[in-house]
Formats: sequence, C-alpha cells, structure tokens
Amino acid sequence: MGLHRKPARRVSCSFPTRAPSPTPHVLFACALAACATAAASPLPTRDQNPFTAAFGLPGPVRARLPERAEWTLDFNWASTALVQNAANESLTVDAESREVRLSFARRVAERWSIELELPYRHTSGGSLDGFIDDWHDVFGLPEGARRIQPQDRLRLHYWRDGDTFIELDSPVEGLADASLTLAYALVASDRSAVSAALAVKLPTGKDHWLNSTNAVDISAVLSAERRIERWSLGGQLSATWLGEGDLLPHLQRELVWSGQASVAFALTPRVALALQMDGRTRAFDSRLDFFHDALVATLGGHIAFGSDWTLSVGVSEDILVEHSPDVVFVLGLEKAMGRGL
Repeated sequence: MGLHRKPARRVSCSFPTRAPSPTPHVLFACALAACATAAASPLPTRDQNPFTAAFGLPGPVRARLPERAEWTLDFNWASTALVQNAANESLTVDAESREVRLSFARRVAERWSIELELPYRHTSGGSLDGFIDDWHDVFGLPEGARRIQPQDRLRLHYWRDGDTFIELDSPVEGLADASLTLAYALVASDRSAVSAALAVKLPTGKDHWLNSTNAVDISAVLSAERRIERWSLGGQLSATWLGEGDLLPHLQRELVWSGQASVAFALTPRVALALQMDGRTRAFDSRLDFFHDALVATLGGHIAFGSDWTLSVGVSEDILVEHSPDVVFVLGLEKAMGRGL
C-alpha cells in the first residue's frame, strides 16, 4: 500500500498554507553566508527525510563557478527509526534510503554556469539497523525508538484525525525528480566568491511520492565563500517555492527556507577536513517533530587524487533529534574534464 489521500470533505478543513519565517536554528545554519567553503567543495549531502527528499530543496551550490566541465556522483545512505505522537496525529518511520545523484556542471560564459542533476532513490527496510545501534552505543548517542523497532523493517505510517494518510511497507525505487540550476558569479577573486542561482526541480521521477512530488519547485539561492590561508568559510541561503505535490497537499506549505554553513581546513594541498551544518524550515503544518524544522551536522573531508579527481566522505547526524534521519553516510566522487573557458 502507499499514500492514502484525505477525503474531499475533510480537505476543506485543512490548515491554511502560509509562508514560514526562518527559525533561530535555521538562521544559525545560515549565519556564515555573509562571510562567504574551503578551497574544497561543500560536502555532497542534502535533506534525506523521506517526506521532504522529493521536494526541490537545493543541495550545495558552489560560490565559485567550475573552471572546467565537471561530472559528480554522490551517494547518501540514510537510516531512520522513530515513533511520534501528538493529540491528533501518529507517525511511525522505520526506513532506510539510498540516493545516488549524477550531476553535470559547466560554465556557459565567463560568469554563468549550468548544472543538471539526475537522482535515483531506493527506500526499503535496509540492512544498517544493527550497525547503527552499535554506532550509537559507542558514541553515547540517543537511541529514541530505534531499540523497540524490528530490525531492517520498512514501515511508513501516518494517521491524523481518524484517517490514515500514509501506509507503506513495500520497497520503492526508481528515478527521482531531475533539477536544473543556473548560477551567476557576483564576486570571483582568489580569496572570495559569491554566486546567485536559480534552481528548478521538474516532476520527471517515478510516479511515487517518495521519488517525485509530481510538481515543479523553484529555488533562489545565494552562496558565498571566503578563504583565509589554510581555512575557508562558506555559507548558503535558499528560498524554495513548492508546487502542490501528491504528499499531504492539505498540510504542505508553499515556502521553505534552507541554509548551510561550513568550515574547512586544508591539512595538505590535497586533503581537507570539513564540518558542515545544514538547516531548513518545516514543509508541513504538523505538531510532530519529524515534520518540523531540521538541523543536521556533517563531519567529513575531501581528498584530491590524480590530476582531476576528488573524493568526498562524511557522516551526518541530526542535531535536532528526530527531526531528520538518525544518520546519513555521505560519499562523493568528482571528475573535472577538458579545459576552462
């Protein structure tokens, strides 16, 4: 079974859609945006909450446009296990998602670049639960409802006001919605870079709400970078206007703010360590934490090898506990090609 729509007579009683204001958590994640990430790129991760992953919330947008055409292949492996209840709502999320994203970016003029992203997403019960339990034990991280959930089970269930809207226990996989980003370099110097971008997510994915909202989403993005000797600071602020999608349309908001702040340190000319914070406002009107604002920290780094390759690795944890997946493992591979403009 999949998504259960609300009866028409109840939709008229839904919450009014309104544009949220950025919360302190998200503003903190965006605070470095005015500074302008390390000589290395941002870590290749984005929101992996299964209820918002199909939305067009932008991933990292580089402040410094690519000198040459670039291919990137990113992999995010997320695990979530939680049970949440409110006065008139109940939510169970026990799932694992694997997202592979192929991207191509290149300059089309001195100050302009384009990027096309094609994601593929698989959602199932997975195989990470035992490993994550041990991970949390070793680092003393909160377990939440993970210990009481059956291991490696898929269950997505949402109940509200006597109606079941989501009931899923079978794996879903397929192409997710593609996106196209057009970026313009506002500032480009050896130490600083600032870019503005417009990103459009198109409903090209498989016809399931886990992979496609069946709507067009549009984002405006401002990204900045500042390099100070072996350090670099970065930030990004985005506003995303959501088209009315297939998932809980009577609860969906029209505007979501998201942001990113990062700091990186170059250990050597080819190795950099990075810490990155990503935050967003909520996309749904609900009292449940998993539908609220999210703040995620990712610790990782970048390794350059050969003449044109860069490997990125990282691990993400939910700073606001049970507002996003418990843990996300991040892997990225980038290849620069040809000559610059």
